[in-house]
Amino acid sequence: MTAVVLNVTVTAPTASGYLTVYPDGAPRPTVSNLNFSAGEVIPNLVVVPVVNGKVDFYNGTGGNVHVIADVAGYFSN
Repeated sequence: MTAVVLNVTVTAPTASGYLTVYPDGAPRPTVSNLNFSAGEVIPNLVVVPVVNGKVDFYNGTGGNVHVIADVAGYFSN
């Protein structure tokens, strides 16, 4: 697998912020995949390269957030 298509949903954030999904072990990009307000539930479709079978998630808030990631598809060589 070279990349994965994820339906990523943020629920119950305790503060406004953003979520970034990126390849495992790669430097975190300076862009976000989801931007949200405290208490908001928001989804977004994300395509991200897979490294060693993994992707990483970064919670760019001063609080907590629940993240649901459903695989919608994938790419392979």
